[in-house]
Amino acid sequence: MFEKDPRTFSPEYKNLSPEQKAMVKLEITLTNFFKNFDKSMSRWERMIYPMLVVVGILGLSGFYLIYNVTTDMHTLTEQVDPRMEEHLSAMANNMDQLAQNISVMTEQITFMVDRVDSMEQNIATMNGNIGSLAVDVGSMKQNIGQMTANIADMNQAMRTMTVNTGFMSRDINQMGRPMDFMNSFTPW
Repeated sequence: MFEKDPRTFSPEYKNLSPEQKAMVKLEITLTNFFKNFDKSMSRWERMIYPMLVVVGILGLSGFYLIYNVTTDMHTLTEQVDPRMEEHLSAMANNMDQLAQNISVMTEQITFMVDRVDSMEQNIATMNGNIGSLAVDVGSMKQNIGQMTANIADMNQAMRTMTVNTGFMSRDINQMGRPMDFMNSFTPW
């Protein structure tokens, strides 16, 4: 790098002190650095400025599209039902009441399942006592066994109904305000 610079071949350079030679070399190095830096900056400027313009245009067009979509949604809701907001509010209130009723119903079904479990245990005890009766009571024992199986099936059906009621309650609670999603797009 220094070998090609004409300043290092001049007769004045050879007469300089080592500190002065170091300063000349520093000047050569800095000059080369700034030339290279200037070249690389002009390359970056050719890429960055157009990219900034493109990003700006994309941002503005995105804002324009979102604004138009929200305006169109507002116009659509007004033309579908001018009193949609009132109707949706009433529907949300009714959904809340429905969710509360389903919650009460779930509690009552759970209580009923507990009672059926207790009944099932009592019937099993009764089966043990009936087993000690005479042969004539054997047919009665078979009927009670079938009844126990039916109660177990009913118990399973009640549990399934309780689980499904819980799912319905959760789903209805999640429906709370159907327009929350659309309201997040509206600018007013």
